[in-house]
Amino acid sequence: MTRVLVIDDHPIVLKGLAALIESDPTLTLVAAARTVAEAAACEHEPDVAVVDLQLPDGDGIQLGTKLKQRWPNVRVLILTMSADNHSIVRSVGAGLDGYVLKDSDPDELLAAIHAAAQGSLVLGQGASDAIVAAAAMAPHADPLAALDTRELEILSLLADGLTTSQIAARLYLAPKTILNRVSAIITKLDVATRADAIARAKAAGLNNK
Repeated sequence: MTRVLVIDDHPIVLKGLAALIESDPTLTLVAAARTVAEAAACEHEPDVAVVDLQLPDGDGIQLGTKLKQRWPNVRVLILTMSADNHSIVRSVGAGLDGYVLKDSDPDELLAAIHAAAQGSLVLGQGASDAIVAAAAMAPHADPLAALDTRELEILSLLADGLTTSQIAARLYLAPKTILNRVSAIITKLDVATRADAIARAKAAGLNNK
C-alpha cells in the first residue's frame, strides 16, 4: 500500500485529489493539507507527496525539499497549472521526483504517483517539453537528448529486453500508450525501426544489462 500526502490550497482541488487517491485500492491517503504549516504538522510519513507549486505560506518546491529532508525516502511530485520552464527545471534540479500539470488526465496522475513510488522521475508532457528544450540548448548535447524522461525510461526498458506488455505493467500505462511512445522515440531519434532505437540506446549506455 502506497501512502500519499496531498497539499493544495484550493479546497475543491484538494477534495478531488483526496477522492482520486481513495479510488485506487493500492493507495491510502495519510493527510490532506492546504498550507506549508499544515504539511509540517503531518505526523504520518508518506511514500509520495503531491504538492501544489504555489501555496499561501510558501513555495511548493522548497516545501518538497524540506519534506525530503524530514523523510529521506519520500517521493515528491509537483502538481500545478504552470508549465513555466524555469519552475520545471528548478524542480528537477532540486531533486524532486516529478512535475505534473493539473490538466492531466486523472489516470495519468495515478500512474505518476505509482511510478514515483517505484523510483521513477515523472514528468507530464508540458514538463517534459521544457526539459527537452533545456537539454537541446546545452553544448555537445547527448544524442538521446531529444527524448523526454518517460521516453528515455521506456527506451531503457526496451534495451533491457522487456516487451511492450511488460513495460506497460511496470509503468502502470496501457500497452497502446507504450506503442505510441515507442513510435515517438523512433521519430525523434530519426531511425527506421524499434531495433535501431534499441541499438542507439545500447550504444549510449542507456540499458541496465
